[in-house]
Amino acid sequence: MAMRRWIWLGIVVMLVAAFAAACGGGGQQGGGQPSGTPEGSAVAVSEKEWTIQFASSTMKPGKVKLLIKNEGTIEHNFVIEGTSVDLEAIPPGSTKEVTVDLKPGTYNVLCTIAGHSEAGMKTTITVAQ
Repeated sequence: MAMRRWIWLGIVVMLVAAFAAACGGGGQQGGGQPSGTPEGSAVAVSEKEWTIQFASSTMKPGKVKLLIKNEGTIEHNFVIEGTSVDLEAIPPGSTKEVTVDLKPGTYNVLCTIAGHSEAGMKTTITVAQ
């Protein structure tokens, strides 16, 4: 009977270790340069119900071209607070392009159509040297 307990304990420990390895963070910690985007490059942005996702959420200061694609089934817009970016309706399947001169800091990005940001269509981007 004691041998079975040890076998089960070994199985449980291996499963927990495998789960921890599979779920382990791939993120980086510490300093260093942000992965960011070189000045003048394009960043893909995907909008759909109810998310906004940037190909890179960390960018370097300067002019950045954003390619915003509405991959959803309903109309969305695109606003970066603290900048001049305030794109009106983007129909489903459409892509709009905008160039913005970003200064260092953190910016809130959202869809301002009623109820969309409250449903989760918001994110932040970080601009750092």
